[in-house]
This record gives sequence, structure tokens and C-alpha cells, in this order.
Amino acid sequence: MLRRLHIERFALIDQLDLEVQPGFTVVTGETGAGKSIFLGALQLALGGRAEFASVGQPGFKCVVEAEFSVPDARKAEWTSDDWDWWSSDGTASLILRREIHPGGRSRAFINDSPVRLDELKRISSALVDIHSQRDEGLWARSEGIVLLLENFAPQSALDARLQYGAAWNAYVAREQELRDLEAELGSVQDPEYLNFVVQELKALNLKPGEEAQLRQRLSTLSHVTELHETCVEVLESLDRDEQGLSALASQLRRAGERVARRTSAHEELVEQGLALEELLRDLRAQWSDLLEQLDADPTELAEAEERLAQLDRIQRKHQCSDEAALLAHMDVLTRRQELWEQGQERRAMAQAELARAQEALARAGELWNEILLQGAPDLVTAVCQGLAELAMPQTQIAVRAQLRPAPGPQGSYSYRLEFSANPGQPMQELSKVASGGERSRLMLVLKRYLAQRQGLSTVLFDEIDTGVSGGTAAKMASVLRAMSTDAQVLAITHLPQVAAKGNQHWVVEKTSDGSATRTRLRVLDETERLDEVARLLSDGSLSSIALAQAQALMASAD
Repeated sequence: MLRRLHIERFALIDQLDLEVQPGFTVVTGETGAGKSIFLGALQLALGGRAEFASVGQPGFKCVVEAEFSVPDARKAEWTSDDWDWWSSDGTASLILRREIHPGGRSRAFINDSPVRLDELKRISSALVDIHSQRDEGLWARSEGIVLLLENFAPQSALDARLQYGAAWNAYVAREQELRDLEAELGSVQDPEYLNFVVQELKALNLKPGEEAQLRQRLSTLSHVTELHETCVEVLESLDRDEQGLSALASQLRRAGERVARRTSAHEELVEQGLALEELLRDLRAQWSDLLEQLDADPTELAEAEERLAQLDRIQRKHQCSDEAALLAHMDVLTRRQELWEQGQERRAMAQAELARAQEALARAGELWNEILLQGAPDLVTAVCQGLAELAMPQTQIAVRAQLRPAPGPQGSYSYRLEFSANPGQPMQELSKVASGGERSRLMLVLKRYLAQRQGLSTVLFDEIDTGVSGGTAAKMASVLRAMSTDAQVLAITHLPQVAAKGNQHWVVEKTSDGSATRTRLRVLDETERLDEVARLLSDGSLSSIALAQAQALMASAD
């Protein structure tokens, strides 16, 4: 229940602190006095959108705060890690606050803890139901009619809704998986050409480092005559009997041994001689190997040139700068080919899973629709009875379900209300044939049942009595007063019949001192209430007749 409303620097309101009582509270005021400002401030506290330029006062921070009491038994429904409950005497408190700064920055708080705006909306939507003059959601949108049907359908309707929601989420997930797989496979524009290229690269049988080895071998084979002569010359220098390097190394080693036999101080000369002999043997072996390579197959040069040309051609074809890039490119194409081959099986599996999810979604949609429509007769009966109490005894209402072209998060079916106000008049879509007064009365009846069945704590009506007068207005006032036994009801009204039924009466007034205009809201005492109801009954003058009529209306409320 709404207990308190605090407003600072909102539009024409400088400051307002208002205690809100249980029961039925009416709000009246002259046209243009600012009743919509009061509603806008409350909507801002509940998470509504607002720009500082339209609601703020230049140079000041705008603050709107709404305090609610919540039975401790219902705390579990709204508990969050983002904020803490304030409790005393078995009742929990929730203080919702919005701040709009001159720079346009907006902040939201629950019990002084900063929260995201969507969290504020989540909590406020369970605390207050606001009907504005443009609010036709309950009967104009399919989701609103589903909400009504669920309140009259068997309890299994909630399970059916949850089952459909799970089926929808599964369907969306399978659909996304298939789209992702198609995008993955879509990189292969021509599978046959891809297979040809992969086979061509595999047939190349390229080994890491092969290109560098080929270029080195080609350089060697291109200078074979010069290298052959050099090899022969070196080997002859090593192998001559008297002046060859090998013979000289042996002589040096033997001389070192003779010195070592005479004195141990120069044993390293032997070791150095041995090392020199070993070095020359290794050197001779390498030159011998080079000579043997130069004596290889004379066609080797042509083969090396042809192989390098082949590698170069393939690299240019695939726009690869070197051997490493070509090998990496071959790995990419090979993986893509494997992906394509495996992807055909994965695609078939994904398509089968999507089909199963679609079938499960269709079954869940049919079940939910079937259970919802079980509540249609009771909904129609209740609405017709409620409208009969509001001077619409001949009204006929019907709920129509239509299969959607494609299922969606709201279900496989869409729903609409069809309406006929008079006998013999064909049933048509309500939004096309109902007058403003008929729509107001229908909305009041629907809200009444929601308050009873959903346990709404606070309901605010903004001129729901638009388009009605006389005896119908009195009946509508009685419905609002009766509704306040199930929920706290606030009604912005211009009808004296409604104003007379209130347990608490507020009046919105606009004042001006010549330099500034301000809006204020006052709580009326019994005498002031009588005068305000009389004003609504007359042209503004408080005649004795108007006062007598007002007194009679207020007496009938008791």
C-alpha cells in the first residue's frame, strides 16, 4: 500500500509531503490545475521516463519519493541482492526514489540503495497499477487479454505458461545454433572446388624447410665446375705426402711427443697436435662429401629448378609469400574441408533438433491456449455482470483466439475481445465499436477483477469515469468504493458522484503571485469536501442547492 509521497521541484510543484490513507482516495481540481502533474510525479518515482527539461525546475534537483508498506509474508516475492528491506511490527517498507539532476542525469533508489531503472520498474509494477486515460492495454493487446484469461482459467494455466516459455527458449536456442552452423558452413562457397584445391596442395607434398633446401642445392648445382675444382684442390692440399696439411699436422704432433718425453711442462703440445689432426680429418670428410654431391645425377639441377618453379607457381596462385604461408593456408583449407564434410552431418542433426523443438513448442502453445480458453466463459460472465451493474445490461463479450502466423514469446495464439453493446448488433472487435464511456466502464470492471484475484495493493485511476454521467456515474463510484475493500484505490476524477464516495479527498490547486505559477495539493476536511463536491455539481458557485445535493451524495456514500 502507498503510505507517503514526497515531491521536490517537480514541474510546478515546489515541495509536497503527502500521507496516503487506506481505502478510497479521490483527487479533484479545476481543469488545468495540475492533476496530471501529480500523476506524472508518481509515475516518475515508479520508473517512468522523464527529461529534466519537461519536469525539472532550472537550477534545482528534482526528487520524487514513494513509500510503500508490504506485509512481511510477501517479502520473498520481491527480494533482491541489490537492496535491503526495512521492516518493523511485521510490516516491511519500500521507499522508491528518483532523482533528476539539472544536467539530465537520472538516478533510481530502493531503500536508499542505488538500483538500475529496470529493477525499480520490476518492483513498482507489483506494487501499483496505474490506469491513465490512454491505457487500453488490458483489452487492446493480446498480452492483456491473456492476463485476464489466466485469472479465470484453472491454476494449471501458470504451469502451461511456464512450459511454453521453456519450449520457446529451447526453440530459439536450437534456431540460433542452426544459424550459427549455417554461417560457419557458409564460408565454403564451392565445396567441389575446395576439395580440388586441397587435393592439389596435398599432392604437392611440401615439407617444412624444403624450399630453403632446394634453393641452397640449386645454388650449389649452378656452380658445380668451380666447386669441383676447389674440392680437388683442397683435398690435394690435405693429402700430399710431404707438404700436405695432414702430413704437416702429423709432424707437429710427433714433435710435441718428443718434447713431452723430455719435459712434462709442454704436454699441451701433444694435445694440440692431436686436435689439429682431428680437425683436418673432419675437414677432409666434409670436402669429400661435397665432392661426392657434385658428382651426383646430372639431371638433378633440372629437377630442382622444376620443383622450385612448381612451388613458386602454387604460392602465387594462393597469394602466399613463402613456404610457411602456403603450409598455413593448406591447413586452413584442410580444416574447412573437414568442417564441411562433418558439417553436413551436424546440419542434419541441428535441423532435426530444431524440428523437434518446433513440435514441442507447438504442443505447448496448443496446451496453453486450451487451458486459457477454459477461463473464457467465466471471464465473459464476470465482465457482463460487472457491466450490467454499470448500466450496460445488454452487453455481449466474446474472446477470440487466432493462431499466429508464427509462434512468438507471447504464445502461438493471439487474442482479442469482441463486443456488442446492444441486441441485434453484430459482435465486432472492441476497439472499433466501443465508445469512450463504454471503454471506461469495461476497464473499471477488468481492473476490479484483477484487484480481487491478483492481490493488487494500490490501483490509481486517471479519469476512468470519462464519458459517463448521471446514474451510471453513481454506479461507477460505488464500484470504485467497493473495490477499495480489496485494494487501496486512488481516483483522479471530475465527477461529483465519484468524489462523494471517497474516504479521503485531495484537491489540486494552481496559484500565482504574478511572477511564478505553482501547483499544490491539499487534503480536505469534511467541510472542505462538501464545498468541493458542490463545486463539481455546479458551475463553480456554491449555491444552497448545490450544497444540499453534495451533502446528499456524501451521505449516500456512508
